[in-house]
Amino acid sequence: MMKWKQSCRAAGLIAVMTFSLVGCNTEASYTPQEIIEQALHESKEPLTYYGEYTLDMGELGGKAYVKEWVKDRNRRIEMTGDNGEHVITVTKDDEVISYDVTEHTAYTMAYSQDELDGLQSPKDQVQLIFNMVKDTHDIKIAGEEKVAGRDTYKIVAKTKKTESLFGDMEAWIDKKTWLTLKMKSDNAGNKMLTEYSKINFAEKIEDQQFTLDLPKDVTIQEISGEDPSESISLEDAKQQLETFLMVPEENGLTLDKISVVKGIEDRSEYSFDYGLDGELAFFVTVFKADASMADIGPILNEKEMDIRGQKGTVMDDQHFRSIAWQENGYQYSIVGQNPELTAEDLVSYAQKMIVVQ
Repeated sequence: MMKWKQSCRAAGLIAVMTFSLVGCNTEASYTPQEIIEQALHESKEPLTYYGEYTLDMGELGGKAYVKEWVKDRNRRIEMTGDNGEHVITVTKDDEVISYDVTEHTAYTMAYSQDELDGLQSPKDQVQLIFNMVKDTHDIKIAGEEKVAGRDTYKIVAKTKKTESLFGDMEAWIDKKTWLTLKMKSDNAGNKMLTEYSKINFAEKIEDQQFTLDLPKDVTIQEISGEDPSESISLEDAKQQLETFLMVPEENGLTLDKISVVKGIEDRSEYSFDYGLDGELAFFVTVFKADASMADIGPILNEKEMDIRGQKGTVMDDQHFRSIAWQENGYQYSIVGQNPELTAEDLVSYAQKMIVVQ
């Protein structure tokens, strides 16, 4: 169970980092597209295939074995973890259904076609990955190799400095379809590998493969694509959190917004957005700590750091800075929104936090 908590934490960090990077308007002397465009040519035909691959998350989350059916925009993925987890996810038309067989729970989410258009093609997915690291990595084509019997170009992205959000990466991309058939990454010793062992573009896939018949007694939860947060007042936050820490408003710092995302079992998460001299500065998140989370060490490129006399972590990169720690039963994090704020600045704000109730 601990491994899967680490994986979820990593996924959450990656999501936040990705949204931060999207807002960056940096320039480079080249783009990943210019490098790989020389060798790869996108197929204009919608892909239909059956594939099998292994996702090895190492110490972060063990191994998962995946079967995949793709036809046009429809996709079915069956994932089995080495700890007995079994999840079936079907994407069809304008809905995603994910069925956790072991937990006997299903999740549904509706979306408009436009929302996923930018990530539909393998080419778009490849470009997204390399766009996120184009300013921090040296990217080059490092030869040709076969993966799952297919001809691929091997693309290597090496970090330009020792500390980066994303470590060294290697991708093996199918010459004809742009599918990434193998991907290796190393983030501060946390190694991940995805590799297809089988892929068949001649597979005849029936439409019924994308119909998921759920048991009648399964619990179904609907996930909304809308922002789940709700704005609240400081008095409401005090009443709901009782005794907690907050950064005081001083020296041009203002508390601009407080919001909450309701969670189950009293695990709601509160966010305090701060501005400095009229500009975005940082936000603080607070939620009741799960004792088991204290045993999870640094992930990705986090480093351990003493924060307010507590064991905490810091992530310090050109595009993303955050600190996190537990104190008096709460989990805190401070995430920078102004690139001029250093990790030391975030720690300084943490040291100034006061008890409110």
